[in-house]
Amino acid sequence: MSNEPQANMYGYASDEVSVSPFNFGLNAGVTTLEKFEWIPNGGKDGAEQEALEVIFKINGTDKSYRRFPVTQGFDGNGQAVTDPNSSAFKDAVMTFNSVVTHILHCFVDIEKIKAMRPVSSFKEFCQVAASLLPKDFNTIKLDIFMQYQWTIRAGQNRTYLEIPQSMKSGKWLCIAVPPVGGEWKEVKRDNPSDNDQKALTYVDNAGNLHPFTRYGRYMKSNSANQQKTADAEQNDVAAANIAHGGASANTPPPAGSTAASW
Repeated sequence: MSNEPQANMYGYASDEVSVSPFNFGLNAGVTTLEKFEWIPNGGKDGAEQEALEVIFKINGTDKSYRRFPVTQGFDGNGQAVTDPNSSAFKDAVMTFNSVVTHILHCFVDIEKIKAMRPVSSFKEFCQVAASLLPKDFNTIKLDIFMQYQWTIRAGQNRTYLEIPQSMKSGKWLCIAVPPVGGEWKEVKRDNPSDNDQKALTYVDNAGNLHPFTRYGRYMKSNSANQQKTADAEQNDVAAANIAHGGASANTPPPAGSTAASW
């Protein structure tokens, strides 16, 4: 391998700080559903694998919510279960069906969704579901709820915001609800009980509640709290010090740390 430097290696690079386009919780009126269609090449790097291609545009950034045919579920110990008659497998099927129904329900009357004929073909289901959407679905503004990944993934130093993978914690998508007077204000309860349904709410200037709410047990969970490795914590402290003049911009980050990103 040549050690010669690449041509045109040095030059301009933007000095703008990368800011996440997503907020934890309510992202109000900044989302559209861009794609909802069956595709044959949903595998890694475009490999053959059928999937339901779902893409949301959130605050100008595309966010994939690709769904795959259900081939297994997971039991209480996290073990894969492939028996279609098992409760774990049936739960996985229910999760898939409920999130697809949740998306469709933003655009389609629930009775029309219920009237869909049950099918065993994944492709047919996706195509029938897509046919229910109005032609202008990608112009309709939505509110979406974002939460943190449950665990830090391999190669990362923190958890990042994602679209909820199930309906277990509550609604996460709806037609944009305009606030009365100003904007939606986040209201968090300090030290809520696990069963406190109003541990997280959103209220407008007229006292109206947004449909998105979360229980106390949710607000104490990983979904509501970003996790970071020790290196990431140190890196963020160093970056904050630099931003406030507390350290030299030329001071290298701690060994082994990685740059913060969303």
